[in-house]
Amino acid sequence: MNEAHEITRILFEGFSNWSIYLFYVIGYTAIGIFLYGVYVQIRKYRRGKPDASWGEFFARFKDMCKTMATHRTLKRRDKSAGRAHALIFFGFVLLFIGTATITLEYDILEPLFGITFWYGDFYLWFSLVLDLAGVGLIGGLLYMMYRRKWLKLPKLDYARPDREPGDPDYDRSGYRREDWAFLWALILIGFTGFLLEAARLVWLSDTATVWDYRWWSPIGALMAHVMAGLGMGAEAAGNFRTGLWWFHGVLALAFVALIPYTKVKHIFTASASLMFRDPMAGKRLPSVPEDQEDIGIKTITDLTWKQLLHLDSCTKCGRCHEACPATAVGAPLSPRDVILSLREFANKSLQSKELPEQAELDVHGKDVGQVFMETLWSCRTCMACVEICPVAIEHVPIIVQMRRKLVDEGNMEPILQKTMQSIHKNGNSMNESKRKRPRWTKELPFTIKDARKEPVDVM
Repeated sequence: MNEAHEITRILFEGFSNWSIYLFYVIGYTAIGIFLYGVYVQIRKYRRGKPDASWGEFFARFKDMCKTMATHRTLKRRDKSAGRAHALIFFGFVLLFIGTATITLEYDILEPLFGITFWYGDFYLWFSLVLDLAGVGLIGGLLYMMYRRKWLKLPKLDYARPDREPGDPDYDRSGYRREDWAFLWALILIGFTGFLLEAARLVWLSDTATVWDYRWWSPIGALMAHVMAGLGMGAEAAGNFRTGLWWFHGVLALAFVALIPYTKVKHIFTASASLMFRDPMAGKRLPSVPEDQEDIGIKTITDLTWKQLLHLDSCTKCGRCHEACPATAVGAPLSPRDVILSLREFANKSLQSKELPEQAELDVHGKDVGQVFMETLWSCRTCMACVEICPVAIEHVPIIVQMRRKLVDEGNMEPILQKTMQSIHKNGNSMNESKRKRPRWTKELPFTIKDARKEPVDVM
C-alpha cells in the first residue's frame, strides 16, 4: 500500500465487531423511525383535497433550487438572519454529503465492487471542506441563539394576540422549547464532531500519516493541540474518543429519527412548499367554480394537500406577524398563529390511524387548535403575509376560504351581520328608516346628494 492510501480515516477504527453490529442496529432503528414518520406525514397530506399544482414540474423544481441556493426569500427584509441561515443550511448539507460519501464507500462500493476513494488528496481536501462547513454551521447557529436570547425581536415572541394571558397556549412555550432544543442539538452534533476529530489526532499522534497531515482538519488540529497541551496522552485520548464517538453517533442518529416529528422537517416541507407555490397567490384571491356546491373551508379535511403542506412548512420566523397591519393595530390576528393553530389541529386529527368523527374536524371555534371567528374577520386581505413569507405559505387564501364558509352558513360577526341586515332591510348601514332619510341625513357631518336633483357616482 502506498502512502496516499495510508492518508485516510478508517471507519470504526479501534472498535470491536459487536460494537459495530450494535451501531448498525441503532442506525437501522433510527432509519425505521424516520421512515414511519414520513409515512404518517404523507398519509396526512393524502387526507386533504386534491390540488392542481403538479404542472410544469421541472420549471418549479428549478425555481425551488434557485431560491434555496440564493436564499433570496430569507434575506428579504432580514439579511442577517438570511445569511446565518445560509451558513447553517450549506454547512449541514456539506456535512451530510460527507457522511453519505463515507457510507457509500464503506457499505456499498468497497464490499460490492472493491472501489475505494476515501484516501490521499481527495480525503485531505474533503476533510478541509467539512471542517469549514462545521465552522459555518456552528457560526450560524450561534447567531440564531444570539438574536433569540439577547436581541429579543418582537416577531420571535410567540404571545398570541387572539388569546389573553392565562388562556391555554397563550405564549406557545412548547414551540420556544422546541426551537432551543433544535439549536442545541445541532450545536452539540457539530462541536462533538470537532472534539472527536481532535481526540483521534491525539490518540494517533505517533502515526505519521495522521499527525503530519493534521492541519487539513484545522479546527480539529487546534483542539488537538489544546488537549495535548492540557496533558492528555494518547491512551486517555483513545478512551475519551470511544465514549464521545458513541455520544456523537447516537445523538446524530436520534436527530435523523426525529426529523418528521419536529421542526427539523421544514428541511423537506419548506422546500416542497417553495416548489408548489402559486406565483399569483399574493396577487389574487382563490376563485370559486360556478358548479361548486360546497364553498369554503369548514373542516380540516377541506384543506388541500398543498395547504396541509404549507402548515408544516412554517418555521415561526415571525415575518408575517411583523408585516401584518391587523396585528400592528392590536386586532386579534397573527397570520403565523392561524397557520400554527391549523397545524396543531391537523396533527391531532389527521395523523391518527382513523379519522375522527366529522363534527370533531371543524376548524372554527374556541378550542385549542381552532381559529376564532374574530381572528378571521380581522384579516384585511392585503397579502402582506403571503408576499413576505420566505417559504411561500399562502395564509390569505386559507383565511378567505374559511370566511367564505362562515358567510355561507350565516355566521358573521354580530356587528357585520346587523349591518348587512340593515342594508337589506333599509338600504343603509345605519339601520335608519328609508322614509325618514332626509331627516336623519341632516345630522351627518357631510352633505348627502339628492339623486333626483344632481348627478351622483354611487347609488
